[in-house]
Amino acid sequence: MLRIIPAPKLIEEKSGTVSLCGVRVLIQEGAGRGVALALASLCEEIEKITGEYVPLYVLSGKGPFEGAITVSCGNGGEGYSLTVSERGAEIVGEGDAGAFYGIQSLRQLVAENGAELPLCHIEDRPDFSYRGFYHDVTRGRVPTLKKLKEIADTLAYYKINSLQLYVEDAFTFKELEGTATPECALTPSEILELDAYCRERYIDLIPSMATFGHLYTLLQSSKYRHICELCDYEPKRSYWLEKQWHHTVDVYNPETVKVIESMINQYVPLFSSKYFNICCDETIDLCNGKNSGKDKGEAYFHHLEKLVKIVSSHGKTVMLWGDECMARPDEAKARLPEDAVVLNWCYRPKVAEWIPKMFWERGFKQIACTGTSCWESFVENINISVGNISSYAAHAKKYGAMGILNTNWGDFGHVCPFNCNLYGLMFGAEKSWNAESESDEVLEMAASLLLYGVREHNMADTLRALGRAAMTCSWTELVLWHSAVTLEGKARPLGYGMSRNGPNTAEDARRSAEICRKEIERLSGLGGGQKTEDIILSAKAIELMNRAAVYFNGDGEEGEKAALQGELELWLSEYSKSWLRDDKPSGLGRICDFVEHLMEAPIIRSNEHQGEIH
Repeated sequence: MLRIIPAPKLIEEKSGTVSLCGVRVLIQEGAGRGVALALASLCEEIEKITGEYVPLYVLSGKGPFEGAITVSCGNGGEGYSLTVSERGAEIVGEGDAGAFYGIQSLRQLVAENGAELPLCHIEDRPDFSYRGFYHDVTRGRVPTLKKLKEIADTLAYYKINSLQLYVEDAFTFKELEGTATPECALTPSEILELDAYCRERYIDLIPSMATFGHLYTLLQSSKYRHICELCDYEPKRSYWLEKQWHHTVDVYNPETVKVIESMINQYVPLFSSKYFNICCDETIDLCNGKNSGKDKGEAYFHHLEKLVKIVSSHGKTVMLWGDECMARPDEAKARLPEDAVVLNWCYRPKVAEWIPKMFWERGFKQIACTGTSCWESFVENINISVGNISSYAAHAKKYGAMGILNTNWGDFGHVCPFNCNLYGLMFGAEKSWNAESESDEVLEMAASLLLYGVREHNMADTLRALGRAAMTCSWTELVLWHSAVTLEGKARPLGYGMSRNGPNTAEDARRSAEICRKEIERLSGLGGGQKTEDIILSAKAIELMNRAAVYFNGDGEEGEKAALQGELELWLSEYSKSWLRDDKPSGLGRICDFVEHLMEAPIIRSNEHQGEIH
């Protein structure tokens, strides 16, 4: 079979196969280190299949070469050709990156077909020069360096060429000394090592840090509370809610820019990228506190221009989120440097065309930012992400965007394991390479094999089912409700979410729990290792949340509280092991505390409803 992700532009399938038994690998002299590393992985994978050592030689002389895989590259870009013939396989890259991507395609053919490769010819190059993945490491999960390297390997396998890690307090800034410790945050040495690792895989590791809003930890500290717009603000809700939605700097305090400049100066030297993402999104509190009454637009650009000057002084090109620029597009165009890149984002199932069109008409450099839709639950919701990524990619191509940045946020504690958002990662890679590729069962079955090692089941069907099951009691709704009834003194029922047919019911929640049990049973018989095991853990979490919703709404059966408490404890033990396998302790403690005390919350029936969260 010819199942390659992202789908190549041209595939010519031919009759016959060629055996990889006894094959040798030849690399052009002077090819980049990344090309050699990719070939080393290919050699290991072939050896695992054939049981024979696969030697790697420098290519000398002219072909054709019998029984060989040959790789050569020019001085150009990311395109490549791959020919599998009776003699072996030949990859010709336009440049080193092109050869690297051709090797990834060959690796996928080997993963699908084993030692007998189908004869074929492939011509391929990407639609977009920028193909990015954006991973939130600040709202709960801080990956270990080992896991970050695994993520980089996954991105490279699917031809993604940029990685950004979202940082608020997940780095050991001196301003966060005693809070952001090496045990729970990224360190300079880890970033430097990751940057070098990414470069060898043709991935641009771009720094991304909050410099305006979303600075909860910094601005709630006693040392820096005075540079917060809401300097007297006292958190009264769940930590996850507070961290998510407030905490903007006082842009007119002279000390503010000094603090942010210090943080930027600590971060810049660790990255080889020419870009720096200063974020500057969702400045919710701007001019709502100490600067009340002042013009929000002027206040925004007052601070933004200072940030741009700092970043530019390091020779970096600014990236920033586009929501505030969208609100004031003409002023943004006038006050941003010409080379600034606006990251316009929308995470709806279908993206409106006017969003990228508006930036294109005004001459902005833009990147379209899609989403894996993993941040409402323990597993990604591909019922949303597939439509979101497909529609946005089409608009991005039409309106000349640099490319796609597929975001993977961690709102409300980042409960979704990385292995439970792989499909969205893959689909973003697919559409940022080939925006017009087919989103069909062929792709889904290829993803099942390449992502999860599963051949006999369409994993997209499982993800769609779990995404629907999570809607009757999402993690976010559970957190909002729990904060209201335990911390804010409000009484309201948990509810069962909404569907196309209106409000869900207790019966819908029970049905969702049953769906989870069926998927757990199915997955348990498939194998697939840690990836499917993590999906099973997430399916169990969704089942337990639905059962908890039934209980807290007074619709449960006798003895359900004790049963839930016991199952939650068992689940939490396995979930914690899974977390610590890939991530630093970081936000795990807060999740453990929440789950351990969840069943202490009160039952509130609909007729006891006294107020809503505002």
